Amino acid sequence: MFCGSVSEATTASASEKEVGERTFQARCASCHGQDGSGKTAIGKSLGIPDLRAADVHKQSDTQLAEVIANGTSKMPPFKNSLSNDQIHALVGYIRELAQKE
Repeated sequence: MFCGSVSEATTASASEKEVGERTFQARCASCHGQDGSGKTAIGKSLGIPDLRAADVHKQSDTQLAEVIANGTSKMPPFKNSLSNDQIHALVGYIRELAQKE
């Protein structure tokens, strides 16, 4: 029974990773770039931060989720178009971007 619980947790984590990546590609990559660097035409024109940067990763998960949900002066809010689970998955995906660099 314990092994079954571990399997279920692993499947849930893999699923969350997939949700985070799919959501990022669909909603974020056009401005932040496929790699999160912000080196897109829109990203450069707006001075979008590199999501792989240390100053982004110094923020807590709650802070990152609030930025995604409520937006900034340069970024629209996503609280009405993304679920809490999608926002949480995005935070996890952003954390992984720094590791891919």
